[in-house]
Amino acid sequence: MSVSPARSWDLGTSRAPARRAGLVVGLAQLPLRPLMSLLARPVWIGAENLPAEGAAIGCGNHLGPIDAFLYGQLLQAHGIAPRFLAKEAMFRVPVLGALLHGARQIPVHRGTSRGGDALDSAREALGRGEMLMIFPEGTYSRDPELWPMQGLLGAARLALDTGAPLVPIASWGGRRLWPVGSPFPRPGPGRRVVMRVGTPYTVARRDDETPQTAARRVTADLMTRIAALLGEIRGQEPPSVLHDGRTDGHRPEVGAPQRGYRAVRQTWHRGGRDAETGMTQRS
Repeated sequence: MSVSPARSWDLGTSRAPARRAGLVVGLAQLPLRPLMSLLARPVWIGAENLPAEGAAIGCGNHLGPIDAFLYGQLLQAHGIAPRFLAKEAMFRVPVLGALLHGARQIPVHRGTSRGGDALDSAREALGRGEMLMIFPEGTYSRDPELWPMQGLLGAARLALDTGAPLVPIASWGGRRLWPVGSPFPRPGPGRRVVMRVGTPYTVARRDDETPQTAARRVTADLMTRIAALLGEIRGQEPPSVLHDGRTDGHRPEVGAPQRGYRAVRQTWHRGGRDAETGMTQRS
């Protein structure tokens, strides 16, 4: 996907209104884009699949704290405003919350009576022809080999309700660059992020399906596609059944206790796995 420098940096009227990022993102990209290029040395494969116009729902795997910057850079560099659905708690953090609102990110009120507000705001954004970015897993992957987990249903519901195409995206290398629990990135030789964008596709409910069963089917297919893209990056076959995060003892996205989490980390370490990546040391 060839993008002019003016459109990439969102200068003047080079972008359609639905693809404009706004002042906050426009200013933030000045230091962040060069910094991210230096830290991650990103490789983008299939970026021509990113829709140049019209509503779309980007869906990617989620490995760690640097992901929002990585996906944001991918979109912004290709002429698309980075617009995420983010946890509502982040909007209550001083300064950060104001920046998120200024950047027109969409808060998700998970586990409350306002849980549907995010989908309503997302539908409005899609109605304006914007592209949204969603992490369907809802949290960092806890699969022992860092494959995508089974997804939540929000992205599928939006696609079914609005007809907006889903755009599967896979990213690899971010967990090693910025390990979960570390306050800062850990750049180093050989640490590089590769992102692969799949072909956009539309979905529809079948005659014999309820909205819920359709959303489950679409979500399962979406996560399978993301896992397949990740498998292409890693040169490995993804698992036939994705990890079900609902069975984990530690579920930070719903505030569950951390019982057993340290034991799992210790088990991985004793089994010869890299404590930062979750991968075996010979991988």
